Amino acid sequence: MEDFEKKNRNYWNRRSQAYSALRQKELESDDALCWQEFLMDRLPKKPDLRILDAGTGPAFLAIILAKAGASVTALDFSPSMLEEAEKNAQKEGVSIRFVRGDVMDLPFGEESFDAVISRNVTWNLPDVPKAYRSWYRVLKRGGVLLNFDSDYGTMDFRVTAGIAKNAHHGVAASLIETCEELKDSIRISTHRRPLWDLGMLQKIGFCSCSVEEDIREKVHRSREWEYDPTPLFCLRGIKK
Repeated sequence: MEDFEKKNRNYWNRRSQAYSALRQKELESDDALCWQEFLMDRLPKKPDLRILDAGTGPAFLAIILAKAGASVTALDFSPSMLEEAEKNAQKEGVSIRFVRGDVMDLPFGEESFDAVISRNVTWNLPDVPKAYRSWYRVLKRGGVLLNFDSDYGTMDFRVTAGIAKNAHHGVAASLIETCEELKDSIRISTHRRPLWDLGMLQKIGFCSCSVEEDIREKVHRSREWEYDPTPLFCLRGIKK
C-alpha cells in the first residue's frame, strides 16, 4: 500500500501542471456552466451549503461551486496539485479552503458537510469502500454524495493517449505506462462500474441511491478537445 501511495502521489505531482492547464480551459468553456447547473440540480436545496470536494485536483468543481455561493473545502493528497488548485482559485477570484489529506481517511469530524463531491478519483484508489465509508461519516444526516467517475478498468490509456485533444494526449509514454501499472494493480479495476459502486453505497448505509450511467452529453458541450471515450457516470446517495 505504501509503495502504491508513493508512486501514485509522484505520478500526480508530475501531471499537475498539464492537468491543471486542461481544467483551466474547461473552466473557460461552456462546460463550466453545464457542470454548475448539473451540480446545483442534484445538491441539497438549502442556503450556506458546506461542500467537500474530495480529491479536488486542480479544483475545477470546487471553483464552480464556490462561484455558486457554496462554502467549499477542497482536499487532495498531491502537494503540487494543491498548488495548482490554489492558483486557479485565486485566478477565478473565489475563496476555497484547501487541505492536504487522504480521501480514504478524511481529517474532518463526523457530520461536517452537507455534500461530498468527487470527480475522477475513485478509479485511482486502492480501497474504494474505505473512501465511501469515510465520506459517509463526514456527511450530515440528509447530506448528499455525488461521485463522478468512469469504468477505467476497461480502458487502456496507451490507446487513448493517441487521440488528439484527449486528456492523455501528449503525456510522456513513461507516465502513461506508470498510470497503466497503477490502475491494473488495484482491485477497483476488476469491478464493473457503476453497478458495483451502487451496491457498495447501499451496503454502507446510503439511501435513495441512484446512478446516471453516462452524463457526457449533459456536461461536455465544448468541442475544443475530446474527452476519454468512456461513459462518465454520476452516483448519488443520501446519508440516512
